[in-house]
Amino acid sequence: MPTGSTAAEARATTRHPAAPAKQGRLYRSQQRLRRLGPDSLLAVYIVLLLIVPARLVVPSIGATGTVANLFLLVALLWYAVSWLMRRVQPAEGTRLPRLALLGYSVAVLLAYVAVGRRDADVMEYSAADRALLQLMIWLPLILLTTSLTEYRQIDRLLRLFVRCCAVMAAVGMAEFLLKQSLTSWIVIPGFQSNAAVELISRGDFVRPTSTASNTLELATTMVTALPFAIAQAFHGGDRSAWRKWVPVALIALASVMTVSRTSVIGLGIVMIALMVTWKSDRVGRTLLVLIPALGATRVVVPGLIGTLIGLFSAMLDGGDDSTNSRTATSEDVDGFIAGHEWFGRGPGTFLPDLYRFTDNQYLLARLEIGIVGVIAIVALYITMIHCGGAGRRRFAAEERRETGQAFVAVGFVMLVVTATFDTLSFPIVAGSTFLMLGLSGAYLSVARREMARIGEP
Repeated sequence: MPTGSTAAEARATTRHPAAPAKQGRLYRSQQRLRRLGPDSLLAVYIVLLLIVPARLVVPSIGATGTVANLFLLVALLWYAVSWLMRRVQPAEGTRLPRLALLGYSVAVLLAYVAVGRRDADVMEYSAADRALLQLMIWLPLILLTTSLTEYRQIDRLLRLFVRCCAVMAAVGMAEFLLKQSLTSWIVIPGFQSNAAVELISRGDFVRPTSTASNTLELATTMVTALPFAIAQAFHGGDRSAWRKWVPVALIALASVMTVSRTSVIGLGIVMIALMVTWKSDRVGRTLLVLIPALGATRVVVPGLIGTLIGLFSAMLDGGDDSTNSRTATSEDVDGFIAGHEWFGRGPGTFLPDLYRFTDNQYLLARLEIGIVGVIAIVALYITMIHCGGAGRRRFAAEERRETGQAFVAVGFVMLVVTATFDTLSFPIVAGSTFLMLGLSGAYLSVARREMARIGEP
């Protein structure tokens, strides 16, 4: 028969089973941490990159200090710890994006040495330091993306990217119609705006920025998302036509409403890159939709199509101020390049406050990181095109093949629009570029493993 103390202990244990429950809760939290992987971190990054206004930065860091970029620095720490614990590692067959980043990193580091070998302004030394910080931020982006091992992870991230771009597009369209910024009221303690919140005009139209820091950045981001939005719409499964095609319509219309040549050129490249792989009946249906859509745009937004046509005609006639400024800058850089042809003057050092705007990433790279740097930037885009095309040839499923062609389209877009403005100087475009580069490498890796699994060479 139990003693009084033993019976009391038994009753206390029965009434208060808190200790085991607490251990169980702790165990579940540990399991959540264990399930935290590269795809989860990349999903958070995509939301921060596209939804939080890019103009909000840490004052001491400048354009590099966005919320999304600071998150990547934390992600770099997570990756380093996880790699040391052997919880994460680069997926097999993802070497190409890392080699492309290595080539670009070498070019930047050589240029960093070059700035120390000349009599540079103190502002240039600070800018070169920020360029190295930016390089460190792009590193975890490539490491995380090339650690993805399943197609579903890639597909989920691309769908999230398209949805967030659709939100950006909706905000941009609202700004275009209301003729005022809808993000200027957003403030984050400790951050300040490094770009004007007032919208600029071209002709009779206000050029929206949405959460981007510049109209051209918004246009390029929309064009980057469009090929994936189209591929997802064609293979939307049981979703309604409304849910499939609304993101496509929002993204395409928002890109046009930026009233920029960059958006028109990008849209043309995307459609050509996609249509060359489509069957004739799909091409015919697409043209039957595009022609009435252009007519509807002309009716709903009078003068927009004419303004866009006028931009190109003015450029060809030599009467466009923007084009003339770019041409004058290109013809007047020989004095800056002299003696720095191969490795440049230093990354990030050709500052508008000291020199001038270039509005051309190739020209800016030639000035800052030299011919070696220009080659490295082109290699980034060529790598994306190769990975997308090589992966597409290996997949049998049509949905996955079209994802590969979307990577090809983005690579060609970046090859061209990099000549229209300084793409890698803008956080959303630069982040999207390296995100797509890494995802294209993961896409090719998955394609190779699936082909090996079925016994093909």
